[in-house]
Amino acid sequence: MPPYQLEVAIALAASAGCSIGTFLVCRKGEGKIQLPIAADEAEAPQRDPFDVTKPMDLLDGYPIDEERFWSKMRLRKLALSVLLAAILVLQSVGLGWFILDDDRVNTITYALHTAYALYALVIAVYSIPLRDSEHATAVVHLFSLTFLASALLFTTAILPSTPIPIAPLYKTSSVPSSLFYAAVVLYIITLAIAISTPRGPKLHYPSDCIYSEKTLMQVTSKYEDNVCGVTGASVWDVLLFSYTTKVVMLGNNSESLEIGDLPIVPANMRATVIFATMRSALRRWKLRIGSWRPKPGSGWELGYRLLRVNLPMTMTVIVLAAIAAVLFYVPALFLQRTIVYLENDPGRENKGWGWVFCAGLFFSNAITQLITGQLWSLSTTELQVRLRLQLNSILFAKTLVRKDVASSSATSTPAAESGATPVANGTAETDDQAKKEDEEGDFSSKAQIMTLMTTDVDRVSEFAWHLFTLVDSPIEICIGTLFLYHLLGVSCFFGLAVTCLFLPMNHFAGKVVVGAQDNLMKARDERVALMNEILGGIRMLKFMAWERSFEKRVLKIRDRELKFQKLNYTIEVLWNAIWNGSPILVTLVSFWHFAVVRKQVLTPSIAFTSISVFNEMKYALNALPETLINLLQSGVSMRRIEKYLHGAEVASVPPTDGRPQPVILQSATITWAQDRTRSASTAPSAASTPRHKFILMDLSVEFPLGELSLICGKLGSGKSLLLLALLGEADLLAGQIQCPRTPPDTIASFTGTVVPPEEWIVQGVCAYVPQSAWLRNASIRDNILFDLPYDEERYQKTLEACALLSDLRILEDGDMSEIGERGVNLSGGQKARVSLARAVYSRASVVLLDDVLSAVDAHTAHHLYYECLKGELMQGRTIILVSHHVQLCSAGASFIVALDNGRVQFQGDRESFRTSDVLNTLVQSGAGDASDDKEETVVPDVEEIAEKQDKSNGHTEQASEADSSTAAATPVETEAKPEVKKAPRKLVEEEKRAVGRIGKDIWTTYIGAAGGWAYWSIFGLMLILAALSPVLENGWLRVWSGSALESETPKSPTYYISVYAAITAIGLVMSTLRWFVLYHGGIHASIVLYQKLLEGVLFANIRFHDTVSRGRLLNRFGKDFEGIDSSLPDNFGRSVMYALSAFTTFLTITIVGGLPFLLAAIILGTLYYQVGKVYGQTSRDMRRLDSVTRSPLYSIYGETIAGVTVIRAFGASSKFLRDMLCCADTNSNPYYWMWGVNRWLSARFNLLSSAVVGTTAFVAILSPSISASLAGFALAFASTVTGDLLFLVRRFVGLEQSMVAVERIKEFSEIKREPPEFIEPRPPASWPEHGTVKCEHLCIRYAADLPNVLHNLNFEVRPGEKVGVLGRTGSGKSTLALSFFRFVEPAEGRILIDGIDISTLGLTDLRSRLTIIPQDPTILSGTLRSTLDVFDEYEDVEIYEALRRVHLIPSSDTPAEEADIVNANVFRNLDSPVSEGGDNFSTGEKQLLCMARAILKRSKILFMDEATASVDYATDELISKTIRQEFAESTILTIAHRLRTVIDYDRIMLLEEGRIVEFDKPATLLSNPSSKFHSLCKATGKNEFAVLRKMAGI
Repeated sequence: MPPYQLEVAIALAASAGCSIGTFLVCRKGEGKIQLPIAADEAEAPQRDPFDVTKPMDLLDGYPIDEERFWSKMRLRKLALSVLLAAILVLQSVGLGWFILDDDRVNTITYALHTAYALYALVIAVYSIPLRDSEHATAVVHLFSLTFLASALLFTTAILPSTPIPIAPLYKTSSVPSSLFYAAVVLYIITLAIAISTPRGPKLHYPSDCIYSEKTLMQVTSKYEDNVCGVTGASVWDVLLFSYTTKVVMLGNNSESLEIGDLPIVPANMRATVIFATMRSALRRWKLRIGSWRPKPGSGWELGYRLLRVNLPMTMTVIVLAAIAAVLFYVPALFLQRTIVYLENDPGRENKGWGWVFCAGLFFSNAITQLITGQLWSLSTTELQVRLRLQLNSILFAKTLVRKDVASSSATSTPAAESGATPVANGTAETDDQAKKEDEEGDFSSKAQIMTLMTTDVDRVSEFAWHLFTLVDSPIEICIGTLFLYHLLGVSCFFGLAVTCLFLPMNHFAGKVVVGAQDNLMKARDERVALMNEILGGIRMLKFMAWERSFEKRVLKIRDRELKFQKLNYTIEVLWNAIWNGSPILVTLVSFWHFAVVRKQVLTPSIAFTSISVFNEMKYALNALPETLINLLQSGVSMRRIEKYLHGAEVASVPPTDGRPQPVILQSATITWAQDRTRSASTAPSAASTPRHKFILMDLSVEFPLGELSLICGKLGSGKSLLLLALLGEADLLAGQIQCPRTPPDTIASFTGTVVPPEEWIVQGVCAYVPQSAWLRNASIRDNILFDLPYDEERYQKTLEACALLSDLRILEDGDMSEIGERGVNLSGGQKARVSLARAVYSRASVVLLDDVLSAVDAHTAHHLYYECLKGELMQGRTIILVSHHVQLCSAGASFIVALDNGRVQFQGDRESFRTSDVLNTLVQSGAGDASDDKEETVVPDVEEIAEKQDKSNGHTEQASEADSSTAAATPVETEAKPEVKKAPRKLVEEEKRAVGRIGKDIWTTYIGAAGGWAYWSIFGLMLILAALSPVLENGWLRVWSGSALESETPKSPTYYISVYAAITAIGLVMSTLRWFVLYHGGIHASIVLYQKLLEGVLFANIRFHDTVSRGRLLNRFGKDFEGIDSSLPDNFGRSVMYALSAFTTFLTITIVGGLPFLLAAIILGTLYYQVGKVYGQTSRDMRRLDSVTRSPLYSIYGETIAGVTVIRAFGASSKFLRDMLCCADTNSNPYYWMWGVNRWLSARFNLLSSAVVGTTAFVAILSPSISASLAGFALAFASTVTGDLLFLVRRFVGLEQSMVAVERIKEFSEIKREPPEFIEPRPPASWPEHGTVKCEHLCIRYAADLPNVLHNLNFEVRPGEKVGVLGRTGSGKSTLALSFFRFVEPAEGRILIDGIDISTLGLTDLRSRLTIIPQDPTILSGTLRSTLDVFDEYEDVEIYEALRRVHLIPSSDTPAEEADIVNANVFRNLDSPVSEGGDNFSTGEKQLLCMARAILKRSKILFMDEATASVDYATDELISKTIRQEFAESTILTIAHRLRTVIDYDRIMLLEEGRIVEFDKPATLLSNPSSKFHSLCKATGKNEFAVLRKMAGI
């Protein structure tokens, strides 16, 4: 009977004890899980509107073919029971035998064995009827029990009978040993069954519960069991990640994977479930130690909560890490034993022990690898994905309730850090600490919030990787030191002392790296922020021909960024040199002390084993500092996230009671929202922008219920602020506000319910239309419905009331046309009307409208007012309207409030308003009486004027709707025709992802960008030299250590050690230099590629910018370039290096081992290649999917951050939250599988590599020609091949993925560009001198496949003439303006300016000589001065003069304001900050700033597109005067909606459907009663008509 049986028996008995303990603990634990939730309910009785989890979400899935599965399992468990019963019989027989033999030791042994077998049998029998989780637990227990028994018994069974020392190992006994061997065989069979028994059936989960429709439409392969196999996988499948094989094969067989093809992750990895647990954790766990509580925003509390939520997971990782750390050194132990055996038995007389060590080497490697595989899997997939989802979801939920401080604060104000001091007197602390803290926690710009949700969350979640290093490294270092002491004695401590010298260097380098990294991030943020603004204002840049100067600006920041990147690389290379140098030095010092000082003999077993141990410790020693740095970085991100989570929130909204509530302000003092948790509200430092200091003082207003109220007032008098205050978005400093607010889950609760029309309006629900429309990137219909159920009749009425029908006819796909990001493809008026339609369609009883009439022409405004605001859909709703159209609106308003510079100037009904003198300051002169109440019934309706179009258009089915009220009742007739519905055209094209391998042209692009021939040849030489150094090192060690055994006269140790030192030193220098060469090329490539992309995008035609979303472009400039700058060179270099290293290894081993090795190498090589190929394909797809699914997630972040006020006003928060969780699931799924596929590869590669090592040892033992030193040499190499090959495949795939970035960048660098900037001969410098404009047969269309927008226009404008262009929305007014700037090239015809055909000019020449003041004003952030005078061309005096001209500052004779006056005029100070997109100015102020910019530029030809739409009438009138004086010499074409603006122009052009209908002097047109212009003017009302006639001079 084999030795060590008693020890084995005791070990088995102990493990059975553990198993019983585990069972008992689990039993207790199972009843507990549900309790905390119940306790929670008691604390929070009211329903949490953000609880979006549905019962479905908690299910893993529905079992498929359940009964068949369980009957199979019962058979398996029966088989197990039978086998275990047989083992029990055998053990009992042995027990009886020894009792008869009276052998006490063996009797005890067998008694324990029998008890163990009995316990296993009991579990097997007990498990037969079990199902679900109990079955899974039983299977795991059975596996563990049979595995331990098989492993221990098998090990003792193979020990040879001849000992290493000569002494009998065990006594022979009378019991036949066949009993023992039979038991071993049976155990191994039971193990095989137990390890392959599934823990549960395959599951199916309805995928529409997780993915959006769009995702499901793209699915290419359908299969029933679509839930991740890990839920029911057998132990073997889990260890080898075989449940991932399905995904790997899918990726390998299909053209390209889609998200819907991937299996769905189990319930505990889904966003809704994770969010729910995280939310309850935030409520439940507070960090307290005694009386100490962490400071909010320090990151401690968040860290603690994350730990508590993920506790079971974290504990598992820690335990596994500790086990793995111990196991790491077992292979080294067997390596030493193998070499010792070869030293002692060079003739291989006694091979038995050789085989034992050889088996030990293989199994110890394999088991270590399997355990680390599980460790990585837990930390990368499960823990990391969870952390990402937990943080993203709570951040998003916070954004939905956080005060919208972002848009109301300036970018550069460091708000004072003085806690929540009372309003008036905040003292600003100026110490650096406060400032620094503030920079971290100041999330004023929307980009910063995005950074938080992307970069910071990733940083914290990536810490999951580093978690186990923290546990594993210290244990590894301790065990390694013991082992070395065992090998080298005292010498090892001298070596390790050297490493301790390196630690401070590591620490120092770490600090420098963090500093450089911070600077790099700052520069990168600055560049991305600038790019964001440039892309946002790209139209303006093109109008002004500023592309080149902005390109310079960006490249300047880019240079700075690359400077830091270079510094980063340099530090990294030096750090790596230290990293690689430290173990070499350690080895040298240890060997020197061992051989030279202590005069010991260095044998192969000592030399090679100690090197392998030193290498193992190198990782542990160096991983610690790196992990600590990562800990610090995660800490910073954690602080930022926690700070954001502690930000001020809007007051929570109680559920509605369905009763109408009044809208009242009682002596309310209101200011823009600020984060008062952090800053004193009006500290002097915070007063630098208009939004900061502006206060509405002491308002007491009561708005009548169910009526229309009007708020009017001059520009910047606080009208929008008043609306925001009613919505609860502004800060109330004193007094009270009462106004119904919509609960966050309102829209979600309306989903899918059918409501009778009379119950449609719900009391206490609000709707809000902001001044600048906020639209989602979805179809027009989706934007209007805003997730409400579709009600055909109401929807048609809404379109009719908002005058959208005719626009939808023009659009190719009608209401299914997709709106681009930020609504780029709609005109300003269309955007405003879609935004209004959303509020009209909604179920709100209170509707707040912020200046909805300003973006539309007089006709449409009139229509919107009477048909929509006073129409049937708005009956009985409380409407509060902010508008400059005082005359139009005051007529039907039952209550009017006039504001002036933050105070109420007037409030009352319309009668008293008329008689008050306030009216005169708000409307234009000569229009005091607004008595034309509703006499306009005779005036033809707007729709009507528009509809009397030629029927020759082919629009016969759109019968002329003479009577628009009947038309409203019948839905548009077009719908009646059963036309073939084609899928709507996508405006924002789907993000492309390339399919298959990376093309050759991409590689050549990158290689070319990195450097020429000379560069690559130097690089190649370096690589080859560096690859040879390990061969020389190990070769020399072989010579040295072999000399003691083989040669008679060995040289002195000093000689050997000096040669060894020289070889290693040269190797180190070479390997460091190759990195320098590599990174030099990498930076060069970054410069070249960035310039190409930037130029490509800046000079792309405008159609490109309309169809490609800004997020996607920023993704190219941000994420993709980050990859090219920081990881591509690294991946490129390492791939080549690992490949060379693996190649040299195979070569060396083959030379040592001869033919048998060559065969083994070929077989293993083929296997490696097959596995690698399959993996590469799938992994690439996963990465692509990961980056493609990121975009929608970032889009929903962006949309939400931008439109949070609208979302809250409508009560759509929880709907958006659910959508975001859906996007997050879609994004985390490929990420989860990407790591799954990674682990799949590692598990297989690691087993193959263990086989390589095993084979090497096997061959060495088999062939006596191989000496101990040669075998050591070969084994040292064989053990590195594992890492090399695995990392080679990984890095190469990483490289291909980084190349995807190059591919995406190349795609955008080669887009169609606009015509050239300059064409020789260039126009004379004074062109255009006169300003004559002439159009000949002009036809324009936006794309070759779209119909014409302008048809055959012919007209001429004389020098200095002022022409007004009028027409309905969509009649081609703006297109005409665009064609002068050649944004759209004529399909036929030409435009002449001063006799030169503009198509013969370079774009820069053309655009820089003309000026346009566009409809949506774009201004860039910075200061007022930099906004108005971008390139420092003007004096301050000129700038002030321009501001005076546009009446932003009063003329010079008014007295200066006192410094501390409330609501001071910011425009007096040219250094006033302008926030991102000019958000701290009202739209009207922005339009005036654009006007001031035009005045500074002083062109001969000026186009004005609705330039004063958002300005009050009185200011508008003043500005019209200014323009006449300033541009008296210039030719002006003005597109206007307000007739007053253009009535005194020289001529009026009326466009309709892209044709000129009338073009003549206003007076001529007005005197002709049949002209369209006459009817337009008449529609404005009797009084206004009289005024217009007077102004036109009739």
